[in-house]
Amino acid sequence: MNVKINTEVLELFIYYWQATADREKVSDIFLTELAARKELKVLFNEDFTQDSIRKVLSSITNREILSEKTKTEGRFWNNNMWMLEDLGITMGMLTPIKKLNGEQFNAYVNKDITINFIPGHIKTFYVEGNQLYINFFKLSTDFGTGEVEIEGKNLEDFIKEILLANK
Repeated sequence: MNVKINTEVLELFIYYWQATADREKVSDIFLTELAARKELKVLFNEDFTQDSIRKVLSSITNREILSEKTKTEGRFWNNNMWMLEDLGITMGMLTPIKKLNGEQFNAYVNKDITINFIPGHIKTFYVEGNQLYINFFKLSTDFGTGEVEIEGKNLEDFIKEILLANK
């Protein structure tokens, strides 16, 4: 069995956050393509769609008020604004993820699995088929130790628990 770590969407968001923090204009084409990424489809429901992602990110990069929004869109807006407050914190959250090795989780699965880190809205994680999606916004970093936690657990232990529960 093989476990793969996928941070592609997260890296696109890092670019977005950095460009927005630097007051660069992020193109609507980039936002539309980002919102269309298959890894983000797990977030969609009646209150949150592909267009919700594009609309929220566009309002932030254009420094416009997000006037008409659902509760879920509002949460997504707040989470993205939080990332922009201190990119050092954001990068501190990303570094331990980049150090993860899928092989360290192979013993906890009985099928091929991809662990996707995505900026989400409400839920901490989603499991769909052979895909595990972890909401990047739910991570917290202990800057003294550099450890990343999620729901009060070490990130690696959290992932192991989910994998074992869905084996």
